[in-house]
Amino acid sequence: MNQHDQKNTSIYELDGKPPLRQAFPLGLQQLLAMFVGNIVPMLLVSSSAGLPASQSTLLLQCSILGAGVATLIQIFPIKLGIIQTGSGLPVMMGLTYTFLPICISVSVQYGLGVLFGAQLVGGLFSILIGLMLPKIRRFFPPIVTGTIIVSIGVSCFPLAAYNLAGGQGAADMGAAHNWIIGIIVIVAILACSGFGKGLVSAAAILIGMLAGYAVSVVWGIVDFSAVAEASWFALPKPLAFGMELRWDFVVVFILLFFINAVEMTGDFTVSATGGLDRQPANRELTGGIIGNGLSCVFSAFFNCFATGTYSQCSGIVALTKVCSRYVMGCGAVTLIVAAFCPKLSAVLSTIPSCVIGGATIVVFSMIAISGMNLVARSRFTSRSMLICGTALALGLGISLAKDTLASAGEYVQMFFGESSIILVAGTALVLNIILPKDKVDKEVEKEMMDAINETA
Repeated sequence: MNQHDQKNTSIYELDGKPPLRQAFPLGLQQLLAMFVGNIVPMLLVSSSAGLPASQSTLLLQCSILGAGVATLIQIFPIKLGIIQTGSGLPVMMGLTYTFLPICISVSVQYGLGVLFGAQLVGGLFSILIGLMLPKIRRFFPPIVTGTIIVSIGVSCFPLAAYNLAGGQGAADMGAAHNWIIGIIVIVAILACSGFGKGLVSAAAILIGMLAGYAVSVVWGIVDFSAVAEASWFALPKPLAFGMELRWDFVVVFILLFFINAVEMTGDFTVSATGGLDRQPANRELTGGIIGNGLSCVFSAFFNCFATGTYSQCSGIVALTKVCSRYVMGCGAVTLIVAAFCPKLSAVLSTIPSCVIGGATIVVFSMIAISGMNLVARSRFTSRSMLICGTALALGLGISLAKDTLASAGEYVQMFFGESSIILVAGTALVLNIILPKDKVDKEVEKEMMDAINETA
């Protein structure tokens, strides 16, 4: 086999197309890392709104379809002149937690039709955010982007820990078997990643999760009743809950889409720097945000909440260096197939929380480390340390003590208490603009812009 053929079949090349026997398990690894996280928002909303089982099943089915379609739009972009829809980077898409608090509130008080109407307009506005991104890219040097990525990883640690213990609110949370199985997953991943070679190392997350799942089955904590009850085939029903416009919620959704764009920029950077060893190009970031806007418009019609990049999947790219879009495509196609086969979806949904927790402990740690690597590129000047430290202390501090915002109103609590990202990003951006730059800071910023121009 010549060098060109080797490159075309490499799992470590963006345009590599490895054999299906190699690509499918690696794509399944990405799918398993995000699958439970993708259906949790739907489960929480349907439970809070008191929806009947048939409507909950439909929402679950549509969430899987929306994630698969959004991923395909991202990894295989369409170019329309100088604009492209989709980033073309190795990412997996799914339901974003940025919108979860408002989704629960709106669905309970006003119904899902109001939610999907606001999402439709917000998705169209997200396209404008993508078009504006190149003009504001210079405000995101490594110290700002790195700080945001660190906050994304760290803010996910409690979620991973709760899952490791069995799931927040679960009857058996903290039970010994959850900790034992979760630790088995972590040890298996570390062993495969540290001592394995080739496919064993690349599929470390999948192998760890399979090991944990096997132990869970033997332990008797996997419930297969939903698999027996699920049908083999069902078509998603568009506009099942209708669509209604309420402009007060439209404004909230537009602001949330901007926050979502900031989070996605961080994940795009993790995938590009961790898997491709370069900064994402402007066209990739712009295309990514535009593509997600289109995906969210599609999702609004097909009863699916707003989507975004999944940090754990970008973390897998950074950990394994597997960045083939064909691999991601295998995961996306499997999601779409699962959307039309509720029984397959039910099988995947039987993965215990402790197994997910063991995997995400490793993955979220890699996201935080990727952010630290970017922060290190600022050469740790006193200015960069002040920006990073202040932003993380303020954003993470308030999100961990969100009851301090109890008297500030529902919207303030939603924006600043439920997630650290907006405060961390806002603080880092403002400090980067107002604090004077010395010679080293200017050199770092110039290096970043030169790297971006090289990839343009």
